[in-house]
Amino acid sequence: MNILIAGGGKVGYNIAKFLHQKHNITIIEKDENKINFINESLDVLCILGDLRDALTYENLEKEYDYFIGVSDNDEVNLLSSALIDDFTKVNIKILRIHNTSYSLTSIAEKLEIENMIYSNTIPVLNIQKLIHLPQANNIKDLAFTDKILVSVNSEIDIKINEIESDKVKVIAIVDDKENIYFNKEEINKNELIYLIGDIDSLKEILKKLAPNQPEKIKNILIFGANELGIEIANTLKSLDLNITIIESDSNLAYKAAKKLDEEIMIINESFDDANLFISENLQNNDISIAATSSDEKNILKSLIAKKYGIKKTICINNNPYYHSIMNSLHLPIVRGPKMATVYKILEKIDSEKIIFEKLFVGFKAKAYIKKIFMEKTIKPPKENCKVLVLRDNKLIEVNGEFTVLPNDIVFYFTLGSKSWIEDL
Repeated sequence: MNILIAGGGKVGYNIAKFLHQKHNITIIEKDENKINFINESLDVLCILGDLRDALTYENLEKEYDYFIGVSDNDEVNLLSSALIDDFTKVNIKILRIHNTSYSLTSIAEKLEIENMIYSNTIPVLNIQKLIHLPQANNIKDLAFTDKILVSVNSEIDIKINEIESDKVKVIAIVDDKENIYFNKEEINKNELIYLIGDIDSLKEILKKLAPNQPEKIKNILIFGANELGIEIANTLKSLDLNITIIESDSNLAYKAAKKLDEEIMIINESFDDANLFISENLQNNDISIAATSSDEKNILKSLIAKKYGIKKTICINNNPYYHSIMNSLHLPIVRGPKMATVYKILEKIDSEKIIFEKLFVGFKAKAYIKKIFMEKTIKPPKENCKVLVLRDNKLIEVNGEFTVLPNDIVFYFTLGSKSWIEDL
């Protein structure tokens, strides 16, 4: 496919990095240093130009399958999505937007934008899911069904057949060396486990796997009063939770105090003040959320919170290179706005109307989901993978030849491509 990316920052670069080997990628960026870095790193076409300048678009190809607007400026993304139509044909437009107020308008329809991705909303919604299922590390919705894919750090040794049923299946196990296993028979303490099932069935299994995690969340500590921290607090306050924010920057603390309800406590102190935890009884919080823009700070704050007795810690992951470090420290991860946008866009591009894709274990593993419309016999590939069929709300693991029926849902979990499920 021909894909045009407007903006060569962290989001645009990472999208290009994961797509350029299979697709023709063009990137427009006004910063010459970013262009030079991309040219040295990736085999893509770079155009040096201002997205606000119509002349930038003069020498584009005649047609692009996707236009992806991911500059750091909402208005620039919207303007570029309008200008592009005068110079080339675009089949699908995807835009990253920070300001959620645009969702209240018809601008997407007017500019023929198929997908407006509100970058701050994605991590906030993921955190909100974790409040309702606090033993989990991460929760993903799956197409065609109410089943969800969750991860959890196991706190016990247990055989897989002791927790599996036709309602819950273990999908993958990731050990301390980040090896991924789809067909182990036993779970070891401190391994990261991925499971599929309905939320009610998973609740009991997660309590068994992570008995030291809180069963219910009432008190929340947020590190960081930046835009994301404020968004998290604003969303969670509707759940009748007690929320405290710690922010060392007095300007950010003041701005947050003006935006948030008086019921949300804002402490303008250093994150590193150990006495703060004791003097403010912060150790009594059920969960901490490290929401700064720095992964190093988020890791440090989460470790401090764990040291002082907070059972559940969530790390916002802004840089993919820190993902494995957070995993090795057994810190539950929620992707930050930029990385969440990258994931969302990659999933949309690789998902078709009959096959949907979800990424998990960082970018390493993929879940493909397909609805069956005619009876046929299938056989799983020999590679390291797992195939499940959902029929009559029961999960069936497929290990040999199996006949799928109309309305069955096939889940294919793999480290490889989607070619096997495409051929179904």
